[in-house]
Amino acid sequence: MAAGLPDFGRRRIAAACAGVWLAMPALPLALAGRAAWAQEDKPFSPFITTPSNTVMRMLSIASVGKDDHVIDLGSGDGRIPITAALKFGASGAGVDLDARLVELSNRNAAEAGVAARVRFERGDVFAADVRKATVVTLYMLPPIIQGLRPVLLRQLRPGSRIVSHDFPFEGWRADATETFFAPEKNNGRGGDSTVFLYVVPAEVHGRWALTLTGTSPEDLPQGSLELRLLQVNQILDAEVSVGREILEARDARLAGDRLRFATVLPVRAGGPPAMPWQFDGRVEGETMSGVARNHRGAEVRWQARRTARR
Repeated sequence: MAAGLPDFGRRRIAAACAGVWLAMPALPLALAGRAAWAQEDKPFSPFITTPSNTVMRMLSIASVGKDDHVIDLGSGDGRIPITAALKFGASGAGVDLDARLVELSNRNAAEAGVAARVRFERGDVFAADVRKATVVTLYMLPPIIQGLRPVLLRQLRPGSRIVSHDFPFEGWRADATETFFAPEKNNGRGGDSTVFLYVVPAEVHGRWALTLTGTSPEDLPQGSLELRLLQVNQILDAEVSVGREILEARDARLAGDRLRFATVLPVRAGGPPAMPWQFDGRVEGETMSGVARNHRGAEVRWQARRTARR
C-alpha cells in the first residue's frame, strides 16, 4: 500500500478499513450445504429468489433511473432487470449459467412487455461483459462476491453502482447499507435482508501537480503546488505542499469521479491572511479539474495532472 508516499493518514485509513463489514451473515444449513465449487475450480451459488421488496430496495438504494442500464449477475428468474425496466424506466440485462432460467427470464420479460429493453443470456458471470452497466446487482455467496470484485472494478466506469444482497465485499466499506424485513424470505417465514451499495471510485492514488488560475492574484499562493493522495477504495487521505511547506488537506472525499477536499493555503506577500479553500472537481484519468472557493467569496479554477502513482 502506497510505498513511496509519506506516512500521512495511514492510521486513519487503517482505522476506517477496520470498520468494514467483515462478518458474513450466517447461512441456513440447507444453503450452506449446497454451497460448493463447480468444475474448473469456479464457485457457484444456488438459485434463491430475491424477495420482491428486496428487489425494490436494491434498485432504490442505487438511485436507478431511466438513463441506467442494470446488469444482474446470476439473474435467476430475471426479476431485478425486469423490475428496473417496469418500475424505474431503465434498460437491463441478466447473465446466468442455467439455460432454463435464462429461457424463463426472457419469457418473463416478454410477458411484462419489456423484452425490447431487457435481455437475458446464458454465461459465466466471471466472463460477463459489464462495461455498459451503470448498475450491477448481485445475490451470490461470498467466494463469488470476492472473485467478481476485480472483474467489476476493471470494467465499470467510476460512478457506476454495485448493489449486493446480504453479502458484502470483504475489505471494501459500503457507501450505504440498509437492513429491513423481507416477508418472502426463508420460504415465506420472513427474515432480514441487507443490501450494500458500492460506488466505483476513480483511481486517484499518487502525486498531482496542482495549478490555480483566477482573477484575484492576491488570493492565490506563491510557488508550485502538489496534491498527494493516499487511496484505499473510496477512502482518501490528502495533503498539499506549497514549495517545501506541507499543508493538511481535510475532509477528502471521493464519490465515483467526484473529488473534494479542503485546505488552508498561504497567500502572496502583502495579501490577506491564509484562509481555508474548498476544492471540488472531477477526475478524468490522469487529469482532474474543478473550482476552489474561500469564505471571502473568491473563486478560482484548478487543474491537476498526475506526475507519479506512488
